[in-house]
Amino acid sequence: MNSRGMDVPSSAASAHLYLREDRIRQSYEAMMLAWRIMNAECEIRLREKGLGSAHHRILFLTAAHPGITPGALLNSLGITKQSLGRALGDLRERRLLIQEEDRHDRRRRPLRLTEAGEQLERELFLIIRDVMTRAYREAGMSAVEGYRRVLTALQPPEEYPGR
Repeated sequence: MNSRGMDVPSSAASAHLYLREDRIRQSYEAMMLAWRIMNAECEIRLREKGLGSAHHRILFLTAAHPGITPGALLNSLGITKQSLGRALGDLRERRLLIQEEDRHDRRRRPLRLTEAGEQLERELFLIIRDVMTRAYREAGMSAVEGYRRVLTALQPPEEYPGR
């Protein structure tokens, strides 16, 4: 067993034990708990601003991909147009995000964070970075690389703007 209480296969004969249902359930539960822990402090900060997790995801993706379009956000977030529109409206109203007109294609409405939006997104990201840095240091480089490979394999290749 490792320090987190999960058995780690030690031989080639047990190499496929990670595919068993109980292992997949353990992994999914660990992801849910990690998500909660990673975002708990962010949620407090967001609530202070009257924002929620959808706003946070939009801020993050817009910071990572300046000029991202609402259509690309819809694909990445998997939310309805109505939900996205409401969250974008909230962010514009709070002057955290602006929606521009594309000079070459007026139908495109690229999104950018304002200075205040960049500042809030950075504060939230630093919280997550600290939590993940501690976990990455504990797990080690090969575990982190394996984790990234698993997360990449879980993502649809065409839909995520960061790939």
